[in-house]
Amino acid sequence: MADAKIVIVDDEDSVRSLVKDVLESNNFKVITCKDTEEGYKRILKSMPDLAVLDVKMPQIGGVELTRLLRETPETKNLPIIMLTVESTETDKIIGFGVGADDYITKPFSNKEFIARINSLLRRTRRKDTANIIECEGLVMNLDSRTAVLNKKTLTLRPKEFDLLHAFLVKPNFVLNRDYILENVFDYNIAVTTRTIDTHIKNLRQALGIWGKKIETVFGRGFKFVPSQKLSKKK
Repeated sequence: MADAKIVIVDDEDSVRSLVKDVLESNNFKVITCKDTEEGYKRILKSMPDLAVLDVKMPQIGGVELTRLLRETPETKNLPIIMLTVESTETDKIIGFGVGADDYITKPFSNKEFIARINSLLRRTRRKDTANIIECEGLVMNLDSRTAVLNKKTLTLRPKEFDLLHAFLVKPNFVLNRDYILENVFDYNIAVTTRTIDTHIKNLRQALGIWGKKIETVFGRGFKFVPSQKLSKKK
């Protein structure tokens, strides 16, 4: 599942470096954090595809961070793998009890580590990812990258399409500029606040009156507010 975004939270520099190298060599996008406070903030900001959390860390550890993530609406379904130096049944029961999806014991085989990550991502995407998203007359096909509104095909630039998708998959959720920058523009091009605002403006214009569903939340970002629940198809 190359190109998936993964957050690593571990207080050991050597472990973070190793896991980062292994994941990046398999074409994953990686964000590293040295403690749970930084990890929680970074996860909420970047909304990754999966998190790898060390069980034992200063202050609150991976178990408590997992519990916190499961209690947070935006991350309640985030796939989580726990890293531990112990493989006792009690540790695993506690971890699974708070919502961890898998456990890997250090030291680990790089091939097994990647295989477990890919397996968890496949299970998650089969469950959550839709190829077609429908909402109040709008139909987005993620395979063909087309958007049709009231049976009329929209002309959208690539980033406008990606913006629309980001809004549709997170209805009623405020997307701040950092989130848009990281998840739509990928931090790979020079993007300013004005650039983001221009893309939002162009997207609204392309959507016509439907574009009013994308609201500006002053001082925070933008929010898609549908009047009905979205329909998703595989």
